[in-house]
Amino acid sequence: MKKLSVIAIALGVLAGCQTSVPEAKIEAYKRWYQTRAQILYGIGREHYKAGQLDRAGKKLQEALALDEDHAACRLLLAKVYIEQGHYAVAAAELERVRKHFCRNPEVIYLLGVTQEKQGHLKEALATYRRAHALKTSDLAPAVAAAEVLVGLGRFREAQLYIESYLSLAQNDAGAFELAGRLAMMTEDYEKAASHYERAQDLATENTHYQHELARAYFYVGKYQEALKRLKALVKAEGDKTPVWVYTLLGDSYLSLGWLGNARNAYRSAIEREPTDAGLWANLAKAALALREESRAILAARESLRLDETRLDAVLVLGYALLRNRQARQAVDVLEQAVQGHPESVTLRCLLGRSYTAAGQTAKARRCYFAAVRLEPENPLARELLAQASIRRLSETNDYPGAGQKRRP
Repeated sequence: MKKLSVIAIALGVLAGCQTSVPEAKIEAYKRWYQTRAQILYGIGREHYKAGQLDRAGKKLQEALALDEDHAACRLLLAKVYIEQGHYAVAAAELERVRKHFCRNPEVIYLLGVTQEKQGHLKEALATYRRAHALKTSDLAPAVAAAEVLVGLGRFREAQLYIESYLSLAQNDAGAFELAGRLAMMTEDYEKAASHYERAQDLATENTHYQHELARAYFYVGKYQEALKRLKALVKAEGDKTPVWVYTLLGDSYLSLGWLGNARNAYRSAIEREPTDAGLWANLAKAALALREESRAILAARESLRLDETRLDAVLVLGYALLRNRQARQAVDVLEQAVQGHPESVTLRCLLGRSYTAAGQTAKARRCYFAAVRLEPENPLARELLAQASIRRLSETNDYPGAGQKRRP
């Protein structure tokens, strides 16, 4: 009996071993697949670091075919899709990753990126804020949230939002750049200059920050500082210097009264962009300020040839013609311009002066009267109208018999 019990136990053990063999094989295969997936993930990660996105995506997909629960692999694949512009597919991958890392701030942040890129701005804003709440030391989601607010047209809110985090952004040049950009958009130029100064201090080689700092200095009225930055940019960038740098150089020189320098800067800009009507108008203004009427006339005419709607070029041309003793030509130019700019008080005043110089005093008075009617408190229009009225009375009292009463 005892012998039978031993045999029964032995048979039971053997039977147990037979049922566990397939399970062991399954576990072995699973471990092998996971190991192979991890190797493929490593290869894909190296391709990603090297910027080889197609190769990275292929290896990561192969890895997930072996181990679909490899969350890190799926997260990296989502990053590949984002960089390739496949935002909907990336979002789907990130949603699957969230099952494993539901409170991972990076996953939430990247999900916000896919929402923003697809134009779902309100959803992206909420997602970025949630990502920042999960890791307040990371400013990337806060900066992204501010960018979304800009996209929603909520500029002032975006400015206040990003400025509330600047105390934490000790070494984050991007945060200060965004704060500076928002300050420029809200015309808070003092703050803009301060933020761009900080951004440049943190990233001295970033020429974009230098460009924007120069702009901020100009708009805040620090023309000397603007010139210093702009001339440094010209020296550093040489032939690659953007046209706007020369334009702002000219504007800065003009604001300081350095007229010759302004003219030369505008010329340099035109050499690089000869079809820009605004640059020709700027050159005309500088020439007029230098009392180079003939050059001003030529530059203004070229500006109007390129863009006949430019009011500033018309005004410079009319004034230059008037100063050059070409009153009738000025009248011809300005009469035509009034048809296109009937609301311009300055244009009507200049036309009135041209009429006066051409001896057409009645037309001059009508012109001034129209200007005052458009803008009753305009001091120039009122003064010119008063002068024209006095001149009319003087002319009336000068004719023979002016002091005699008319017969009824």
